[in-house]
Amino acid sequence: MSLSQQKNRYRATESEEGGEEWLTTYGDTITLLMSFFLLLISVSKVDPVLFEMMKKGLRQEITNEDVKTPLAEIKHDLDSLLTQERNDKKVAVILGPKGIVMEFASEAFYQPGNAEMSKMATGIIDKVTQAIQNIDYCRFSVDIEGHTDNVPINTLRFPSNWELSVSRATNIVKYMIEKGLESDRLKAAGYADTKPAAPNLDEKGKPIPQNQAKNRRIVINIH
Repeated sequence: MSLSQQKNRYRATESEEGGEEWLTTYGDTITLLMSFFLLLISVSKVDPVLFEMMKKGLRQEITNEDVKTPLAEIKHDLDSLLTQERNDKKVAVILGPKGIVMEFASEAFYQPGNAEMSKMATGIIDKVTQAIQNIDYCRFSVDIEGHTDNVPINTLRFPSNWELSVSRATNIVKYMIEKGLESDRLKAAGYADTKPAAPNLDEKGKPIPQNQAKNRRIVINIH
């Protein structure tokens, strides 16, 4: 074989090897994707907020555009719709590990010992329902919780704080259904004084009025 033929053969071999270099990158990418999905499957409990953040990051990386997740969109709408209520400390809106958690002061919703929603309450629930319905491509579930302080109640309608807390949560669920939310997306629960946000009593067993007011609350979970 002549010297020129040897050079041509070497160049052809070099060209063929170089043309297949993309297969190495492709194989690495497929392996990484497979590992990623196997990791997802192996996780028994997925954090919905972190999962949405991950999806948002992937979409931003691919499209190079700012992307909002559905929960973040609802949070943004709620912050805008409830600006006055948030400024008045009537409501706190938090995007947490289980979704969106909203805490409302009971005084903004009901009269003491009563479960009938006030005009302010219906106005607030209208805004919450609107924010959920704006994201019509995701069926979020909504859990309503009623909480009371430790002061006993014993009326014909509400023999204890259990009945009062359940009735308050149920009335909100009924109102949301009237406003168009599907009943299978809603859940009502009453906890009476079993899950206080702060101690009702001090170390000497005396009531702490500020904490009791904090414990009389409605909690809405969007997840």
